[in-house]
Amino acid sequence: MGSVFHGALMEVVDPHSAALYHHMTLRPYSQSVYWDREQKRAVWRIGTLTDEAYTRLVEPLQKRDTLWLTQKQCEVRLQPMEMKQAISFEELSKEAVQAELAPIGAEWQFMNVVSFKQNGRYVILPDMRLIYQSLLQRWNTFSDSVKVEDDGLIDQLTSHCRLTKYQLQSRVFSVNGSTIYGCHGWQRIGFFGYDMLKRLQGMLTAFAPFAGVGVKTALGMGAVNTEILKETV
Repeated sequence: MGSVFHGALMEVVDPHSAALYHHMTLRPYSQSVYWDREQKRAVWRIGTLTDEAYTRLVEPLQKRDTLWLTQKQCEVRLQPMEMKQAISFEELSKEAVQAELAPIGAEWQFMNVVSFKQNGRYVILPDMRLIYQSLLQRWNTFSDSVKVEDDGLIDQLTSHCRLTKYQLQSRVFSVNGSTIYGCHGWQRIGFFGYDMLKRLQGMLTAFAPFAGVGVKTALGMGAVNTEILKETV
């Protein structure tokens, strides 16, 4: 339903915004639809990476209590929108740098299908190198002041983390008549190496739920929840 809701969202925003985002290779938002087992209801989550994207996308939705899904020819009722978290790039980086202790790992929960593209082909497993590449690209594109750019940083990040536990299964995602293969589930990652490197890993982990990871994050893929671990992995 992620691609269906994205189509409905583009019909709600003004035509100029819809045309603008349609031509962007990397869009300043992510959105997804998934089933929340604890709340026993479907959740539509939208993460915006700029103030402008929030104004263009979220504010028009706040005025609505229904949404017409053209692809399904039906109307759905929207409950009042809840703001889960709002934080700037500067605040996110400051929290990571100034934390009393560097994190020693993270847990990643993939809320729906996640997939990556490498050398023109889809990669269905959540490789940390591809995850970090995805997040750094979005961070450096949409952050006005704090940039994370350093030669060899990707190599450092990926060579100083390790997979310690996981439960993953293959899944498919349909978008625009195409089927994309990916995976769903969770994994736990341990950090090691020098202090600042672990803080950068923690910062990108905290950023992931806003940006999503992998391909088609604006069309409904790549939604994640993350938890930064402070105790032994």
